[in-house]
Amino acid sequence: MILERFFSDEKKKGILSFFLYSLSKVFKILIDLRHLLYRKQFFKEHPSCIFTVCVGSIFVGGSGKTPLVRLLLEHLGDDVFVLTRGYRNLDEPLFYKNCVIEKDRVRGAKNCLEKGAKAIIMDDGLQHLRLKKDVKIVVLTREQLYNGWHFLPYGSLRDTPLILNSVDFVVLHEMETQDDYLQAQNFLKSFDIPRFIGTATEFAGFFTLDGTPVSPVKRAFLFSGIARPHRFRNMCESLGVDVLGHEIVADHEKISLSRLKKLIEGAQSKGAYLIMTEKDAVKYPITEGVLQAKIRTRITFDQHNFDFLLGKFHETVD
Repeated sequence: MILERFFSDEKKKGILSFFLYSLSKVFKILIDLRHLLYRKQFFKEHPSCIFTVCVGSIFVGGSGKTPLVRLLLEHLGDDVFVLTRGYRNLDEPLFYKNCVIEKDRVRGAKNCLEKGAKAIIMDDGLQHLRLKKDVKIVVLTREQLYNGWHFLPYGSLRDTPLILNSVDFVVLHEMETQDDYLQAQNFLKSFDIPRFIGTATEFAGFFTLDGTPVSPVKRAFLFSGIARPHRFRNMCESLGVDVLGHEIVADHEKISLSRLKKLIEGAQSKGAYLIMTEKDAVKYPITEGVLQAKIRTRITFDQHNFDFLLGKFHETVD
């Protein structure tokens, strides 16, 4: 109630916006200073001991980084490892067969090499400047492109857009049409970006947590702890699922098993499934009463640039 009264007062909301905007300017100065100190070698950048590809973003929140890493791994052998710092409940690393979790990426790269890796993919490592990358990939969604480029906490930028002048690939996610893809490239024309790849998300089916496909699914209660939960709901509804409700928690958050069981029971009492994303499903040992919605990333435009990226790995690994 207190927050509702605060945000209904335009004067108070304006004061908060001004405060957040001021903080964002300070944040930008600190980010620019950090990059400057690395460029002037006050802070040391360490060469990687192994071929290193970084998949990252300049924005906070979901942008499709992890699905892109998984797509790359589908085309590569087991000697390509994923290096991640992990996050909270470490849900994303559970997707990967060979994964090293290490906050210090320099030490993490050495660990990957010792475990037999011939190349590594850094999942969300763009802001880790200590480790030199051989290939840098930035993932941007259509929503991020056109939602204002303001720094935290006023906006969602967590790093300087000038990074785009030094990357090898920009992956434009959520690109279904040629017009959208060309418009996005035109929006970024002021940056020196050598190669673009267009991607989109596609539905891969509803499955039990032990991997059995389930169809059809007519009624469901949703549960998600992801960055953009509205997209999950929109996807389910577009498939003809009658969504009775949607329990949303913070991105990466894990709930207790007792709470999850209550959600399952609530869905079952209404003759519905409890459906969660695959990213959420890997966190829980329950195998009954829950379905997972699997999605995958597909290349929509400039497949030759994606093949060129794969070739970078094969030159090193083969």
